[in-house]
Amino acid sequence: MTTQDDPEKGQMEETDMTDGSPGKDTEIAVASSRISLVSVELERRIVRKIDRTLLPLVWILYLLAYLDRGNIGNANIAGLSKDLHISGPEYQWLLTIFYIAYILFEWFAIMWKILPPHIWATVCVVGWGFASTLQSATYSWSGMMAARFFLGVFEAAFGPGIPYLLSFFYLRHEIGFRIGLFISAGPLATCFAGALAYGITSNKTPPIANWRILFIVEGLPCFLAAVVVFFFFPDSPEKARFLTKEEKVAARSRAVRQVGTGGHESEKINFKDIKAGLWDPKASGPFPSSLYITG
Repeated sequence: MTTQDDPEKGQMEETDMTDGSPGKDTEIAVASSRISLVSVELERRIVRKIDRTLLPLVWILYLLAYLDRGNIGNANIAGLSKDLHISGPEYQWLLTIFYIAYILFEWFAIMWKILPPHIWATVCVVGWGFASTLQSATYSWSGMMAARFFLGVFEAAFGPGIPYLLSFFYLRHEIGFRIGLFISAGPLATCFAGALAYGITSNKTPPIANWRILFIVEGLPCFLAAVVVFFFFPDSPEKARFLTKEEKVAARSRAVRQVGTGGHESEKINFKDIKAGLWDPKASGPFPSSLYITG
């Protein structure tokens, strides 16, 4: 068996075929195990497709998440505290409870390893969209506290797991820039959140309180996004609809070449790996700097 590679055309040709008729995933796995070289042009084509499909999707989701976590400030300006008779300290607790939940449940990101990513991402998006929208239906401080708490839970389960997911699609020298682009959705959301909230809450004679309309308008898009995620979010390169069979084989070979596995696989949690990650200065080192920047 030989594998031939044409750098100009970005194609791979296999001259040896296995016997039998394995399933689609098995065919990709077998083929990728025989690939020793992927053309530069083919790799570039794969990365471009991922950049144009998966990356914009997770970027938009993170932008929606940031809008939903930060719109309470604009809601307060629109009369939230006045209508619910919330004092200054109570309002501060509404801000704090989100981050308490985020810290306590950030370990939920491990579910990206256990469940198919398109399932877990859908759960997260529906969860925080539901919690965000429900803020519009609260009539007390305690109800708003509960909604903000669950908003933090579901957002904690989403964002921290995206770098893990992207690691199956990008090589080490490619992923850093893409994670930076993903995180950039947060600051960008804060740039126009105020103007968006002003436009939503500027109605002088609203049917319901303007701050309730704000939560509804910024929460409902999450449900539409969840539908897109469920049907189009790829679990791994070999299951990505936007890649051809040849590109799936090449993408899997890239992952095997880097980490020894072709993509996301549901498996048991290895606590030794967790301990090693916690003690690795490359993983724990950014923690204090991030703490000082955001604190």
